[in-house]
Amino acid sequence: MKIINSLVECLENFGNIKLGQRMNVIFRLNTNVMGFENFKIAREFFLNILPIRDNNYFFNTKRLNQIELDDIIYFLYGKEIIAKAKFLGEIKEDTKRDEKFIQGHKVKILDVFDEGFFINIDKLNQKTTRSIGYIDDEDTNYIENILNNKNIKSINTNIGKTMPNSTQKQAPNQILYGSPGTGKTYNTINKAIEIIDSDFYQQNRDNRKALKERFEEYKKAGQIEFITFHQSFSYEEFVEGIKAIPAGKDGNENGEDMIYDVVDGIFKKLSKEALKFLITNNKNSIFKKRFKLDAKSLNIQADLLQEDDNTYKLLKGSKIRKEAVPSFHKYNYSKLRDIFLEKAIFDTSKESDEFFILKEDYIFQSLSASSSVVLGKMSNGLSDWKEVLDDNLSKKENKNIKNYILIIDEINRGNISKIFGELITLIEPSKRIGADEEIRLKLPYSQELFGVPSNLYIIGTMNTADRSIALMDTALRRRFHFEEMMPNSSLLKKFEVDGIKIDNLLETINKRVEYLYDRDHTIGHAYFMSLENLETKEDKKAELENIFRNKIIPLLQEYFYDDWEKVRLVLGDDFVEKIEVKSDIFDEDIIKDSEYLEEEKFIYNIKKEFDFSKFKD
Repeated sequence: MKIINSLVECLENFGNIKLGQRMNVIFRLNTNVMGFENFKIAREFFLNILPIRDNNYFFNTKRLNQIELDDIIYFLYGKEIIAKAKFLGEIKEDTKRDEKFIQGHKVKILDVFDEGFFINIDKLNQKTTRSIGYIDDEDTNYIENILNNKNIKSINTNIGKTMPNSTQKQAPNQILYGSPGTGKTYNTINKAIEIIDSDFYQQNRDNRKALKERFEEYKKAGQIEFITFHQSFSYEEFVEGIKAIPAGKDGNENGEDMIYDVVDGIFKKLSKEALKFLITNNKNSIFKKRFKLDAKSLNIQADLLQEDDNTYKLLKGSKIRKEAVPSFHKYNYSKLRDIFLEKAIFDTSKESDEFFILKEDYIFQSLSASSSVVLGKMSNGLSDWKEVLDDNLSKKENKNIKNYILIIDEINRGNISKIFGELITLIEPSKRIGADEEIRLKLPYSQELFGVPSNLYIIGTMNTADRSIALMDTALRRRFHFEEMMPNSSLLKKFEVDGIKIDNLLETINKRVEYLYDRDHTIGHAYFMSLENLETKEDKKAELENIFRNKIIPLLQEYFYDDWEKVRLVLGDDFVEKIEVKSDIFDEDIIKDSEYLEEEKFIYNIKKEFDFSKFKD
């Protein structure tokens, strides 16, 4: 499916609209073109395709000629808001088009929404054509109120959906990326707490101490794991592998000799914990998907069945016709649960009555692809049937979902294909346990069937200045939501050292770096956060000089591959001095015809004392 080509077709209905004042933009997606057939597919485009496409180009230049820098664009799918973006002020005028590129306006995706954010088009004061409209402040406020009010009901009363909560809006796989020092690792704590405990996060989002303490509590409880990828990190550490277990250690407590056994890696361990919670606390979605049976496929006579709420049960005393299936097994309730888990991780309770569940239009298959499993007959009547049914097939959703977080720092430094292996497919939202297209694969060492539960979130960080980023696995790019984190000089507004405003200093340096290199190699605000708690003028000045001497200059030196002239251009002569070296230091008789001597030779020295005065306003 060529979404980019479809997008070109989708944009053909734009008009030239003249504005008397600056306004934001509403863009209605054409739902009749390939790549936007339904809300889910269109959302996937904004979530995982557009953000990582070359330069984030979206709009056709000729069709949208009134948009201005920093204008907000609201994308509609029908009457639902599907995404929110900002125009970055860059227009690509290259007329070349192919599957990977489209000329147009550069945008930044700010948010992507689930279904349920309905607006009433008739309430807007917009000037519109078939596809695009410009909205004023009143319209913008109306839309933002819908997006910000978590309890607002759908305007379309026939649908009656409610606003999704903050966890639902979080992508299950996401990567925070940006230049060094922009707070990527720092913000993984915020992200993790927002996913696990959104109420606590909203109440304490500006209280770093409280968030950090809560983060550590969840880590100790095993709900959050933090790892760092590196070149030697392996599949065996991440998923599973065969490892030596010395005598007396966990797994070989009573042994006298070293043994070798399959040991779970950190991702598999966390997945098991997340799945265990889903099964014990949210039985509805998983249990139903794994143990539904089709009465017709078993050739059971209708007069032996009683239908109740679309669920079939055996009439008292009835037996399954043996010619329907060559053999069948009897399973009690606790055993049935154990089969689903593949291992007995439940405590057996009072339920001991055998029962038989038939659900219309579904077939249960055993772990062996070549055979089916029949779950026995009811030998002790139907007295406990209703209780079992209500307990295990309830249609009520458990809203107290316990989410688990795996944070992978420096995710692009590892060999992604080697580390993830087959999991690169399983982490997709549509392939996770409980999803319509759920996939479980047999692991190579343990031979266990393994899947990724829906309540496991992966948060990665990625440094755009890292030279290994070019090796980022394409499969990983497609399956993750990428959130850019760039230097935020506004966080440094209150910092001032000897009359020098640090926010202005950072902005000036980064503009020079962007000119000489690119925006992916700018310098983050986090480098200067150590100035925050210093009180005396002397301490602040000493720390600022330390930041430049031991952090900023070495970083620029690496960026420019030891091209000191560029480092000097960024910082100025008050930090790096250029000194000419004369050839008279050599013996004239020896160097007359030497090919190593140049007419001019310069070296660069870092000054012993820095002068920041040129960075003053």
